[in-house]
Amino acid sequence: MLETNELSTPLTESDQAVIEWLEANIELLHNQAKMLVDEYWRRVNKERKQYPSSERGRIGVRIRRREQSYSFAIEWFVMTSVFVNGRYKPMAQHLKKGKGFRYPLQCILKTEPDWEAKLVEEFETEFVDIRKQIDLLGKFRDVFYQCRRGMLERML
Repeated sequence: MLETNELSTPLTESDQAVIEWLEANIELLHNQAKMLVDEYWRRVNKERKQYPSSERGRIGVRIRRREQSYSFAIEWFVMTSVFVNGRYKPMAQHLKKGKGFRYPLQCILKTEPDWEAKLVEEFETEFVDIRKQIDLLGKFRDVFYQCRRGMLERML
């Protein structure tokens, strides 16, 4: 994925080692995030069984891969329903994160059950740390390619 380079020159062994290190660390973070997302859904499903439908909550979380940059995003969403062709269809409405690494969930969680608000806040704290690390690895990747490009241009 990261093997493409703009100047069409072969990668050196050290370049390849850096790329493999980046890919391995992103994959490690992805696996950690996936375990957390799976645990969130396990706990949500367990809690929902204990409450009436009016208190089951609507907040969900997912991971989206960004194949081009070998990265991913951890996103929160709200489940809603839309009336289509005489039936209600479930729909996920993405929540905007804004700047920074933390979702501003306070306003959204005000209307959700207490058990769900606590659970979302607990997991969001973990996701913030992962988002920070993803961002740092992305910056490292960008600087690595800028440096490599500058060195190759000097040689030409």
